[in-house]
Amino acid sequence: MDDKQLAFALASQRFFRGAQWLSHLPGANFRLARRWGRLASPYKADLPALMQSYMQAYGARAEVANALSQQWLASHGLFARSIFDYHRMDADWVRQHMQTDQPDILQSLREQGGLVLTYHSHHHNTLGIVLGQSGVPTWGVAATEKASPMAPYTGRFMRIINGQSEAKFAGGRYLFTDEPRALLRGLKQAFESKHAVISLCDNPTPTSDHPPVRFMGRCFHVGAGVVEQALAHSTPITLALLCPDLLGSYRLHLKKMHMPLNAHQVLQAYFDFLATVVQQTPWAWQGWHWYSGLAVCEHPSTP
Repeated sequence: MDDKQLAFALASQRFFRGAQWLSHLPGANFRLARRWGRLASPYKADLPALMQSYMQAYGARAEVANALSQQWLASHGLFARSIFDYHRMDADWVRQHMQTDQPDILQSLREQGGLVLTYHSHHHNTLGIVLGQSGVPTWGVAATEKASPMAPYTGRFMRIINGQSEAKFAGGRYLFTDEPRALLRGLKQAFESKHAVISLCDNPTPTSDHPPVRFMGRCFHVGAGVVEQALAHSTPITLALLCPDLLGSYRLHLKKMHMPLNAHQVLQAYFDFLATVVQQTPWAWQGWHWYSGLAVCEHPSTP
């Protein structure tokens, strides 16, 4: 672990410890959690890159880009505070704190399950709770903490995030990307059982067997393995993004994919949907902190 990684690990440890202390205070403390994110998120060191991303993607002035970046950090604070309430998040909690404009798609997930493609949003683990406690048996594809150099510093909090969210999945469990055989068996079991499988495919990768995706003037490759498995099983695919509003409640954005599509078409539709959501809530995507380092499309006017 180099000095920068160590600094991030130590900052993350302090961040979650502070959020845990906030969780003991009376009341919901949404404002304090948001303030804690702006003050102590380990991503605060990435503030210049965040601002640059917002300026490049939206043509925002520096002061607007800073305000959007502060909302992004505040969202991280809300997530850190929320993990200490995971054990309390039941069906009643979801009904009180989550809204969606697409209840018919949520009902379809209850009946048919399928692949749920989501995004790094700070709240992607919470999405599994929301679906599970909405009556959707849910599985999650995730990276294990075992190989992470941050495990000695944040392992306790990662176990809270994974363990206590999984306990609310209503029948499913996490499938880990570094256990490929177990991952494939779990995907097959989940798809055949008509359960939902949550996966994030927005991480840029060096290369891929598929053409690059386009997102707000950037072109890059992403992994398609889980999408390919879903297509091989003729499994329905739903796009989903869970993000908080400014009052501490959550909005679940959903879109059903109309098949047939190939893997690249699914992934491009996935990023097109993200582009639509972040027009209204620019802080909803966690990936802004790497956006400014992505390649500019040769033909920016192409969707």
